[in-house]
Order: sequence, then C-alpha cells, then structure tokens
Amino acid sequence: MLADGANISLFPLNVVLFPGMMLPLHIFEDRYKSMINACLGGDQIFGVVLAKNKLAQSENVVDVYTDDLYNVGTTARITAVEHLDDGRMNLITIGQERFTIKGVAASEDDFLVGQVKPFPMQGSGDPARIDNMVQKLKPLVQEYINYLADVSGEDLSNATLPTDPAALAYLAGTAVQGPLPDKQQLLSAETLSALISKTVRVLDRENQILAYMLKAYQAHQQIERLPFVDYSLN
Repeated sequence: MLADGANISLFPLNVVLFPGMMLPLHIFEDRYKSMINACLGGDQIFGVVLAKNKLAQSENVVDVYTDDLYNVGTTARITAVEHLDDGRMNLITIGQERFTIKGVAASEDDFLVGQVKPFPMQGSGDPARIDNMVQKLKPLVQEYINYLADVSGEDLSNATLPTDPAALAYLAGTAVQGPLPDKQQLLSAETLSALISKTVRVLDRENQILAYMLKAYQAHQQIERLPFVDYSLN
C-alpha cells in the first residue's frame, strides 16, 4: 500500500495503465535501465503516468513539471523480467494502485521521481444501482470484444469477462482503441458509479464507430468480389 507522500519512480508513457491490467515493457534507455534495476533491488514497483506532451519524455527531466503529466497514474509491479544484451530488459508488469501526483523531481540518473498520494475508489454507492449499471456495461463490453474479434480475425469466443464491476470497466478501458485522454478520464473516475457511467458512454460511442467501420469494410470486400465483366474500353 502506498503511503501519503510516498516517493516513487515515475515512467511517463503514451499509455494508460489500469489497476489489475498487464503492461509489457521494453526497457532500453540508460536512465530507465537504472530505474528498473533500482526497483528490482527494492519493492519492484514504479508509477506509470500518461504524458501530456513530448517534454514529459525528454532526455532532461529537470525541466519536467507536474503540468506536463496527467495527474492520476497507477503503480506497476514487475512480475517477470527477461534480461537482454547491453542491459536492456523485457518486463511484464501488472497495474496495482491508483495515485495522484503531488510533485515531481529529477533523479541523479535523469528519471522522474514523484511524490504521490493514494487515490482509492470512493464508496461504491447503492448496490442495486451499481448492479443495474453493470447490466448495461457488460453487453457493451462483449459487443466491443466481438467487433475486435471480427476485425482481427481472432477467436475470442472463450473470453471470460470479470465479475467485479471495477475490473470489468478497467478491462474495457484497456481494450478500447480510442483517444488516450478518454482512457485517462476512466482512470481518473473518483467513484465506481462514475467509472461505470463513463465507460458506458465511451463504449457506446466506440461500438458505433466500429460497427460503421466493419460495415464499410464488408461493403468494400463485396465490391472486390464482383464477378469479372469484360468492360468496354470506350
């Protein structure tokens, strides 16, 4: 458990990590090799935050401020490491706790260290209301997975959806191919009801977009399959 005011290494990325979700990483920069080696020698966690701009990922982090990062991130625990040549590493990490950033500073090895505060989900509210919201969310998640399966050609028929409402919403947030700020809004939800409500809105929009794209693709395929005709050259 994070303590209020704890200092943890921060990894600004173009990705939103949700609690309970997996994030593979390839570590190749010297500064992040140092950061990960320090994590491996300690509690094996660091913070993943969404970068707002290119400055957040610059080589000189002394000029990076909290305004260059989205305020809510997730701790990542290292669960597997593959050591490669030149100190490079492949990692498997799992998202754990949400946190808010109170301040940032540059380490001696030029990676960010953040002073953070735990950001736990607030009260779940009326169980009956949450259950009704989940009944709206679950078919939207299943519909989205079905669209992804159709587009990718993968067989996802055996996929089992989480029963925990927050885990279901976080799975949807991870799967959604939409804009990163939308994913960040899901991560930043203060309550379970807000999380589910926002996820329903995002999925409803994304399902409509995917349905349109799939129909357009199928129509294009039908055009390509028209029988051969000896067209006039006139």
